[in-house]
Amino acid sequence: MSETKKYPAWEELTFANNFLFCKILENDPELCRQLLEMLLHIRIEKLSSPKSEWTMQEGLDAKSVRFDVYTKDENRIFDIEIQTTNQKNLPKRARYYQSIIDMDNLSHGEKYSRLKDSYVIFLCLEAPFKKRLPVYFFENTCRGDDKIKLNDGAYKVFFNAADYAKMESDEEKNFFKFLAGHEAENELTKSIEEKVIFAKQNMEWKKIYMTWQQTIDEEKDIAFEEGVRQGIEQGLYKARIENAKAMLAMNVLSYEQIAQGTGLPLEKILELSKQES
Repeated sequence: MSETKKYPAWEELTFANNFLFCKILENDPELCRQLLEMLLHIRIEKLSSPKSEWTMQEGLDAKSVRFDVYTKDENRIFDIEIQTTNQKNLPKRARYYQSIIDMDNLSHGEKYSRLKDSYVIFLCLEAPFKKRLPVYFFENTCRGDDKIKLNDGAYKVFFNAADYAKMESDEEKNFFKFLAGHEAENELTKSIEEKVIFAKQNMEWKKIYMTWQQTIDEEKDIAFEEGVRQGIEQGLYKARIENAKAMLAMNVLSYEQIAQGTGLPLEKILELSKQES
């Protein structure tokens, strides 16, 4: 049996937990709006109802994407990802996420000018890049002159909660300090803390979380057991190959006898014979 990852107990969850983060923002559009305004330094008049764990894909054969929190206003689309572990391939993930957003945004036959600006936002608990900047804001610019912007409306933003002390405003510092596991210190984080406490009283959510934990653990155990089975089969096959080679080297038994003794097909014995000659 594989070593099962120990997920936090329901009572121990914080806002940095993917499940609670998604559920709380999905059920509180106003909090989601406040958070986006703070993160991007923009004004949002009205935000559509956020969708959590929202799945999209470009086509039946394409890789699907599950957005943590997906929402939009009149002219912009926002994807907020809470990244507690696994910092691998974040740039390529952001690129693919943005392509899926664009495909969903533009209906067949519509003009490109109707594409909304899109923001793919990663809230990382650990430093996503080596420079240890608090925020990495990317937009397409000209290599020859970085003052020339492509103005394609595609933005990728990576926040580094580990370096919250370097954040631009006190509000951002307090939020990412709270996200990193410290106590709530301002109005926004205290409000979020209250929502977390209230969310933990939701028995429906607790049931979903515990079921999700169990499902993930079972899938991992199945994958581990399948890996062990395949490993054993591969080991046995290699042993049969080595035994067949040893028998061929003795030059005593016929090909048919070696095939029968090792359990390998006669064709494989003939192939090994040619390799050994």
